[in-house]
Amino acid sequence: MKNIIIIGGHVQALGIVRILGKLDFNITILDSTKFNLARHSKFCKNFIKFKKDNLLKKLVEIGKTKEYQNSIVFPTNDLHVGVLSNNKKLLSEYFTIAADDWSSVEKSYNKRLTYQIASDLNIPIAKTWAPNSLIELKELEIDYPVIIKPAIMHSFYSKLKKKVFVCNNETELISNYNLALSVIPPEEVIVQAIINGGSEHLYSACFLYDKNKEIQSFVGRRARQHPPDFGNATTFAQIVENDELLNLSRKLLKQIQYTGLCEVEYKYDVITNEYKLLEINPRTWKWHSIAATANINILENYVLFLEGKHSKIDGIPQKASFRHLITDIPTVFRYKKLGLYKKYPDYPMQYAVWSKSDIKPALFELIYLPYLILKR
Repeated sequence: MKNIIIIGGHVQALGIVRILGKLDFNITILDSTKFNLARHSKFCKNFIKFKKDNLLKKLVEIGKTKEYQNSIVFPTNDLHVGVLSNNKKLLSEYFTIAADDWSSVEKSYNKRLTYQIASDLNIPIAKTWAPNSLIELKELEIDYPVIIKPAIMHSFYSKLKKKVFVCNNETELISNYNLALSVIPPEEVIVQAIINGGSEHLYSACFLYDKNKEIQSFVGRRARQHPPDFGNATTFAQIVENDELLNLSRKLLKQIQYTGLCEVEYKYDVITNEYKLLEINPRTWKWHSIAATANINILENYVLFLEGKHSKIDGIPQKASFRHLITDIPTVFRYKKLGLYKKYPDYPMQYAVWSKSDIKPALFELIYLPYLILKR
């Protein structure tokens, strides 16, 4: 039986556990905290805890054991991707790594690089500035409001608990710029115009890609998120048809020669009538498990690809929804209060955590809720 090691254990990992566990893979969760959901799934066979910032050492340690040699290793956040991709040569002595080479990953990992490539390909992005000092920042001619965000997210968000800072004037811009510099270097700071439109205009083109060609794809609308303006978590999403986003993304992924699973995020600008690129996530994403309800075996095909086997693609994506109940219920109330709530088609539902055939993760989500709220 093939071994799968999943780094991280929250909602995204739970989706991987259930999809691959049903295919009879032997699943191990590797996480820096025991307060995770995926280890409680009936499909999780083993759980290994590692010390934070000690991931590479732990992987090498378990890679030297006979039990885990030749396992496929999946990351579930950008930090994991960075560790796996930057150390792929070393780790490939022990495992099959489900992350692309750094030469490709860096172009999606660092949004400054991503936006430059998108601009060269005439893929729309919001007006963007990349100042490397306070002097350069003060010289910019800016129409407010704008946001400050990091080129590389994980350090910024883990320390400041925000994805962006909204700046309505120069005073706020300078203040937030200095705050950003307290956690990231100036060459990672991005100043960007705000894209017009609400969160219902957020979309993702999702791919299994192989350098020059697509293996499998689908598009989703990330209809609700928490918080509503610049969310850090999708709470409700649906499969939609959108060839324009697929075509834009194919150009981008081919240019960076990307290989593997990824999510290419966009927001539709209601003023300019353009889909504008937000970022590329070079890994699975929170709501990837919608594929299980939409007849899209993209995760299985990625494993087959990593093993050098032929894909099993049967039919076209079916309409489906994804919902994370514990976050979407309060989000619905928030949307209604703000006048943002909209009804969407009643498609077959894939729940993020709830499953009557695998109930323990949902029970432990309630138990862990105070900790999870504090951590976010």
